[in-house]
Amino acid sequence: MKRILGNIIILISIFTTFSFGDVKASLNPPTIYQGGISNYIITADGNKIEFPKIDEIDGNPILGTSSSESISMINTNIKRSISKTYSFRASKDVNISSFTVKVDGKEYRTEELKLKVLKPTASKNGSKFIVRLALDKNESYVGEPVNLAISFKSRIDAHADQIQLGEPKLENFWVKKKDKVDKSREKNYIVQTINYLIFPQKSGEYNIPATETLVGRVEHRRQQMGGFFDDPFFNSMTQQLNWQKVYSNSLKLNVKPLPNGLELYGDYRIESKVDTQKVSANKPVNLTLLVKGEGNIDDVKKFKLDIPNVIIYADEPKISSKEVNGLYQGEFKEKVALISDQNFTIPSFSLKYFDKKSKKVKTIKTEEIKIEVIGGKIGDRDSSSMEVSKSQTIKSPTKVEKEIIIEKEDSYLKYLFLAVGFIFGVISISLLNYLTKKDRKIERDIVKAIRKAKDDRALFNILLPYSKEHKVISDTLNKLEENLYKNSSYKIDREELMEVFE
Repeated sequence: MKRILGNIIILISIFTTFSFGDVKASLNPPTIYQGGISNYIITADGNKIEFPKIDEIDGNPILGTSSSESISMINTNIKRSISKTYSFRASKDVNISSFTVKVDGKEYRTEELKLKVLKPTASKNGSKFIVRLALDKNESYVGEPVNLAISFKSRIDAHADQIQLGEPKLENFWVKKKDKVDKSREKNYIVQTINYLIFPQKSGEYNIPATETLVGRVEHRRQQMGGFFDDPFFNSMTQQLNWQKVYSNSLKLNVKPLPNGLELYGDYRIESKVDTQKVSANKPVNLTLLVKGEGNIDDVKKFKLDIPNVIIYADEPKISSKEVNGLYQGEFKEKVALISDQNFTIPSFSLKYFDKKSKKVKTIKTEEIKIEVIGGKIGDRDSSSMEVSKSQTIKSPTKVEKEIIIEKEDSYLKYLFLAVGFIFGVISISLLNYLTKKDRKIERDIVKAIRKAKDDRALFNILLPYSKEHKVISDTLNKLEENLYKNSSYKIDREELMEVFE
């Protein structure tokens, strides 16, 4: 008797703690295709419910959660039911273990479930709707553009009210969608094709997975209300789209690495040019670097430039690209402002890439450009020679020795030296006043130019030669650069700038 009573107590304890009566678990949908999303739903009845914290299910991270609540009354008894949904994506079968839920202070365990993941089956020839993937090549190099076409075929006797064509999901590829949709006729099918250019970023064997396309067809639900409500307007309000999933085939692509760790592939040309090769001291020389060609030109990197005793301001490069006659081509342009008070040389720029024609590494270069600065320091000129013309050079002696011997000092020389000193003093003071007036005139001209500058670009060019002369000027140049090249909106205090020069 005691053994039977003990067993009853144990059974009561088990069903109190692990009862499935008030807690249910379900999957919606219970079967998905690879890469699809399923919802794991726990529903519990009670007043105080504590759901488990779930971050992943069988190795698949939770994408999001949601809750819903319903209250019902049965024979004056109020029943409160809460459901919590955990959404996740899966590519293979999932085993969902049991979770603990607390309801009104008691613990309940959910039952174990299994999610079935199916491999998509490509649509077959003869079906009402067919989706096909196609590559223009099965082998390429890193950076070499490959055309991926997604074609949706609709049989003439089939009808679709809405189509949602799936996008390609590719890792380690840069994908560019073409705007044009090609339309054609293929036997009993109407064909619409969208083309993508895909640029491999890493080498390896890649599987281009099947895409999922949703085909929606209107399902009419006729209301049996009669009379006025049989009007087509009311019938249209009860229409519902019935969705059908159509899968494409999958593809394989072999991507070969470029030698020496290169990233550029194609056929390119490079040039550098300046707006002038003679410039006044502390005035800007504008350099333009240009790369044109075919290939993954979007991967051309910004050029680095470092010239001693030269202030350098470089814009962010601008890249424009498009497809012409089936070839992806474009232009890379980088503009640089160079300022110095002495002669300097713009060095040669080089670009290394894997040539699409020769299948070899190729390096292209620009020529050096010599800049002559007028009115500045001697700079890199030869101090022992001065160029007078193309055919004449005057050389100065390497050493000059001067010996003065005064054997006798006449008295009249004292007065002569005094007079010369007086005249030299007068000339020096006059020259100093002249130079001061000239500097003030230059300052007034700059102040006037600052006041009349039409926009940030004009003001930037005016201040550029004086970038190192005052903190207010350098700070203003930084703000102007942000406004011009980074779409900032700093306000420039021109009065403060004019005070600096005044």
